[in-house]
Amino acid sequence: GNNSRSSRHDAHGIIKHVTAALLEVRPGLASSPSMTEMSATAVEMLVFGEIYNEVFDEIAQLTKEQDNNLSVKMEKLFANSDNFDNRSNSCCDSAADRMVSQQAIAALSSLPEAHTSTDKLSRCVEFLECVSAHFTIMYKENDRGGGSNDMNQCIDADTLLKMVCQHIIAARVKNLHAEVLFMEEFSRDEQLLRGKEGYALITLQASLHYLDSLNELQNDLHPDE
Repeated sequence: GNNSRSSRHDAHGIIKHVTAALLEVRPGLASSPSMTEMSATAVEMLVFGEIYNEVFDEIAQLTKEQDNNLSVKMEKLFANSDNFDNRSNSCCDSAADRMVSQQAIAALSSLPEAHTSTDKLSRCVEFLECVSAHFTIMYKENDRGGGSNDMNQCIDADTLLKMVCQHIIAARVKNLHAEVLFMEEFSRDEQLLRGKEGYALITLQASLHYLDSLNELQNDLHPDE
C-alpha cells in the first residue's frame, strides 16, 4: 500500500524540492551538466544524511523474502562444500584466493557503508572492474605461452555473469536485493546513461535474477571452484 512507500516518497519529494530551491537561488548551478550533476549529488548527500536509514529499512522490508531465500541457498552451498571438502584447508584457501578477487569482494562488501545511490553505484563500478581485471589475470595464468592475441582475450557475458555470481556468494552482502533496489530507485537517468554505472547496475541485477531463479546453487558457483 501507500504506507510502504512513505519514506521513499518523502525522499523523492525532498530531493526535488531542495534541488528546485537551490537552482532558484543559484541559477548558475544549472549552467552546465557537470555543475547540475554536482548540485544533484550534494542535495542527495544532504537528504540521505538525514533519512537514509528510514528509506533503506523500508526498501529492505520489500526485498526481505528474496534476501532471505538467497541467504539460505548460500548457506546450503557452503555447508555442502564443507562436507565434501575437509581435506587440506590451506590448499583450498589459496585456490579460493585465486578464484575470487579480494578487491572485488571488498568493493561489494562496502555497499552498506555508502548512503547515496551515487556512492553505491561507484562501488558497483569498482566491483565490476576488479572482477574483469581478475579474469584477465586468471586467463593469462591459464594460458601462458599463448600467442599475443590471447592476451587481449575479452570476458564474454556468460563468464562475467558466473564470476559476478561467485563474488556475490563469496561476499555474502546482507540485503543485496535491497541495495540494488535502492540504486534503481534513486539513481538519476543521467548517471545510468553514462555507461559504466548503468552497466554495473544491470550486471548486478542480472546476476541476482539468475541466482534467484535457481532452486539451489550448483557447486560450480562456489567461490573455490
